[in-house]
Formats: sequence, structure tokens, C-alpha cells
Amino acid sequence: MKSFTTLFVGVCLSLAFSNCTNAIEEFTQIDETRYHSAYAVPLIDSEVTLNELIGDVNEEVFLTVDPDGLLRFRYSGEVPAIGSDVIFARLETIAQGVFVPITQARQAAPFGGGSDIDLDEVRIKSGFLNYSLPNRYDRPVTVTLSIPDARLNGVPFSASADLPAYSGTGTPPTFQNLATPVNLAGYVLTIPNDSLYFEYNIVDASGIDLGPSEQTVVSFTNLRFSYVQGYLGQERYPGVRDMVAVDFFNNYLEGDIFFEDPTITMTLTNTFGVPALAEIAVFNVVDIDGNVIPITGTAIDEGFYFNFPTTPGDTSITTFVFNNSNSNIAEVLSARPVALDYQIDAFINPDADTDRLGFLTDSAAYTAKVDVELPLYGQASGFVFRDTIPIDLMDRFGKVVGVDFRLTTRNGIPLSVGLEGTFLDENGNALADLADGRLQLLEAAPIDNTGNVISEGQFLTNDITLEGDRLNAIRTANRLVLTMNFSTARQGLISARITDEQTLQVLLGAIVRVEN
Repeated sequence: MKSFTTLFVGVCLSLAFSNCTNAIEEFTQIDETRYHSAYAVPLIDSEVTLNELIGDVNEEVFLTVDPDGLLRFRYSGEVPAIGSDVIFARLETIAQGVFVPITQARQAAPFGGGSDIDLDEVRIKSGFLNYSLPNRYDRPVTVTLSIPDARLNGVPFSASADLPAYSGTGTPPTFQNLATPVNLAGYVLTIPNDSLYFEYNIVDASGIDLGPSEQTVVSFTNLRFSYVQGYLGQERYPGVRDMVAVDFFNNYLEGDIFFEDPTITMTLTNTFGVPALAEIAVFNVVDIDGNVIPITGTAIDEGFYFNFPTTPGDTSITTFVFNNSNSNIAEVLSARPVALDYQIDAFINPDADTDRLGFLTDSAAYTAKVDVELPLYGQASGFVFRDTIPIDLMDRFGKVVGVDFRLTTRNGIPLSVGLEGTFLDENGNALADLADGRLQLLEAAPIDNTGNVISEGQFLTNDITLEGDRLNAIRTANRLVLTMNFSTARQGLISARITDEQTLQVLLGAIVRVEN
């Protein structure tokens, strides 16, 4: 992102060169009987706010306005969502194959995911139930398998069949569904005492209860869950490492700058229904010289708690602001950073409180967004930028032998700007300077002791003459290198405030001289 002065100069020069070129082309085409030696060309006469001048920057950089009008540059970054797959994968690995031999009328099967997880309810996304219920008795029986805590649309699972008597040899009569397993998608399991209970009855024609025959078994296969509820243990979700580019200083050469009350805001959007701690795994700035500077503070060392929803489908948002009071951010962001390097992890159930229950869905996720805000409120002294504006005018000036630009500004912004420019060819050779020496492009508007502008500055006029070698340089140059030196009002000794109400008045005209 260019500084607004670069944008201002670029806009002026682009308009000037474009309009002059169009006008000159028209001049060189008129009949010789109407040929004059000079033409006045008005180019710009406008008054703009800084917000209007800069306009939209890009998707990652915004110019925002506070309620009191203060302008801020905001640089944003967002990492991809981190899903709940870590815990679901752990649970589903355990539940891939649950094989339960039935040896009594009420059989408990451990179901929970380990000693550190206590599930109360799961909703099955997919999976199958198989059973094999043989009759090894010498009389006909009725077998019934029930799972009272496995319900589909509120109805418990149950299967029953009548089996003939066993002859005593060969394979006994068996009620089984190995070829057509029960599809468990949509079933809800409640899990009291960390176990799932199976009820099995085998009754003869007289109503006498019999014990389960040998090789009576039930099994679950390929279980996957869409929802789990209970105490889900402690688990760390590693975040994605990312960088936010801060290009305010990309073209910095020298000088000092200090921002009053800069901030870095972390916004965590969370659909995990469990307590979680945001752990700052990486939090550094990279300065213009490539140095890595850690951001420090209590929240960085200890983390901070997420807000989390208590109802499935809801979303909770946590905003944490790093500022002068809880970190070294003012020092770090005045060290001319070009990037913020960060990684935010989530540590669920950080207090290991087993009485604090939560839930997860298979679509649950958290995202981390980071905004670096540099308020246009601060001090600058001798702060120097360099930037390059491409130009491509070639020999479009025809018979023009000179152009006299007059730039008049009246500045309501508390910022002084000095300007030097050099035209370069495609090989980087210096062809000519924009003007003789440095131009005082803008004179800072005066401010009071609180940094607010008290009046607009005086009109400031600069004349730039392009002729001879300098004009030829424009014809053949492919870029203009601008070096800008700016300072806030009062030589940067008092922090100045730049707001959206402050205006910049620009008048730019040219006199074009042509060969008779």
C-alpha cells in the first residue's frame, strides 16, 4: 500500500501527463494557420478528504473511520478454519469395531473413548450393527435383542425372531443379519456409566427364560459420529501459522515515526461447544530489516479463554485486543514492521474439570482473524519514503518544447511533505530530475496541544518547468522515482490526529509551449 502522499503525487502526475499528452496531440494536429506558441491547460481543481483520496486499497487493507473521525489503516489476515476432526478421529478409531459377546440377559459394553473421556450422548452419522443369535436348545425359542439406549426417532432398537429347536448336530438355528446389517445412521446413543447396555431374551414356548447360547454376539462396525456430548478430555488443536503483511513501511528509507494507541485484535469465531483456551504459539513482527521481534504480554504467555456456545448450531465470538496496557505493541509497531507472524492454538478443557460438560459436532470449527490497526494519530519526523510510478510517454509530445506546471495546494492535514523525483530509463539510468532540488509539496496544517487541526494551512505554490534535457527525459523515461520526506506538525514533537474531515485542496495547471 502506497502512502497517501505517493497516491496524491501519482494521481496528479498521471492526470497531468495524460491530460497534457491528449491536449498536445490535439495541438500538433491543428492547421498551421491557427498555430500558437503556447496553450494554457487546466488539469486539476479539487478539494478532497484523505479518505476520498486513498479510497479502497485491497482485500487485506482498509482505511476505517472511528466515531470521532480518526482514520486508521487496518491490515487483516484470517487462517483456514480448524475443525473438530482430532477428537472425532480419536473416538471413531475406538469405535471402528465393537464386538460384544452376549453372556447374560443385560450385558454392558464399555463405550466412551478412554479414561479421560466421559461420553453422555452420541449421534451416529454412519455405521452398522450386526448380530448373531443362535438357539442351541432342544426346543423352539423366541429371541429378542434390544438396545434401550439406542433410539431412532425416539424409538429404541429391537429385533426379534422365532427359532426352531436345535437337533444337536451341525449349525444351530440362528437369527442373524450378517448379509443385511442394520444401518445406524440417525441413531442417538445415550451412554450411562460409560457403557452401552444390550438386553437379550431367549424364551421357550412355556415362557421360561433361558440363558444365551454360546456364540451369541453383537458388533458395531465403521461407526462415525455427527455429535458427541459429555466430558471430552483435554486436546490441543494446532492452529495454522500465517502472516499479515503490513506494507506501510515497505518503501521506508529513514526517519522516525510513532503511533499513539496501535492495536492488534484477535477475533475468534467458535462453534466448539466446549471450554477452550486460546494459546499463542507464535506472535512476532518482522521489521523492515528482517529482524524478528517478539510481542510480549501476559495473555501471550498464559493465553485467554474462548467464548463457546451452549446450544448446537450457535456461534460464539471472542475478541481480544492487544494494546499499550497489556503488551509491548506500541514499541513493536513503531519498529517499522512489514509483517505479523502468528499462530493460535486451541486447548480444550484446559482446567480438566470433568463436571463441566460440552459438545462437539462434526462440522464444529474455530477460525482466527487478526487485525493490525495503525491509527493516523502519532508523530513523524524526517520520515522518508521512496516509491516508483511507471510512465510511458515515448515521443507523444510532438513539437512541444516546454511544459510549465503550477501546483497549488492548501493543506488541512497536519502533515508536511517534501518531494524529490528522478526520471529513469528502462535500464535504471537517471535521465533528469523532476525539479531543481526538493519541492515542499504540502505544508502541515497547524495543530493544538491535543493534536487536532485548528485551521487550514496557507496556500503553497510550486512551479515545475520541463524543457530541454528534462523534457527529453520524460519522452524516453519508463518510470519516475519519488522520494518523499514527511513530518507531522510541530516537527513531530506533538502527536497529530488525521481525520476524515480534514481536506486537501489541489489546483494544477500547465502551460504548453510548442514550436512555431
